[in-house]
Amino acid sequence: MSKKILTVEDAPNIRKLIAYNLKRAGYEVLEAEDGKAAVRILQQVVPDLIVLDIRMPEMDGFQLLELMRKYPKAAAIPVIMLTALSTASDLDKALSLGVVDYLVKPLDPTLLVAKVESALNREVAPALTAAPTGEWRGTNRRQFVRGGIHGMPLGPSPGGVGVNLGEGGISWLTRTPPAVGEIVAVQATALQQAVGVSDFIVRARVVYAYPLPDTSVRVGAAFIGLSENARNVIRRVVLEKQNRFAPST
Repeated sequence: MSKKILTVEDAPNIRKLIAYNLKRAGYEVLEAEDGKAAVRILQQVVPDLIVLDIRMPEMDGFQLLELMRKYPKAAAIPVIMLTALSTASDLDKALSLGVVDYLVKPLDPTLLVAKVESALNREVAPALTAAPTGEWRGTNRRQFVRGGIHGMPLGPSPGGVGVNLGEGGISWLTRTPPAVGEIVAVQATALQQAVGVSDFIVRARVVYAYPLPDTSVRVGAAFIGLSENARNVIRRVVLEKQNRFAPST
């Protein structure tokens, strides 16, 4: 059965563009022109994901998110925020209300579909690293490439030293771990120089933090709002690193 996606957007041309591309990707799409229309749909259907605009008449995206948080079933629906605004305050507010990712207008249909797939497939942190038990979390880890950044200083933020880097996220060691669920800024100078991507100052949501015997803590965080360009650059760097250390045959 195809996944249901609710798109909430007041501009008809953008709403239709979103619906068209998601239907092409095999999803069932429901459409709402504002927050109030979305509420009426949510009273009857629980979609698998919501693509939500911020600025709308009647009820905007922030108001809808705040209302959804009052109802457990609605609060559990992953939300990708779509906005023409990319200011830190708007993004911080959206992330604090629980959105799993965001897209900045003008809309890139390819990136839209990729982020929808990533959000739907994400269980805990499929793109990161092994859980404390040694078992992998998530069912789609092979979709992501990862590479070691062992010992790389991650200053000024998030601090500590790197462990792994991937298209989906980053893990590191620290003695002052952030809380699970906290949003951290990844703007480490050494990492930016090593990867060579100009927009590497991105946000990431912490998905695990577990202590190690040496009193340090291993932290994993999933990227939020990573651009397609940054994702491609990370993939290239990681694949090159893997190839350099691959055993000869």
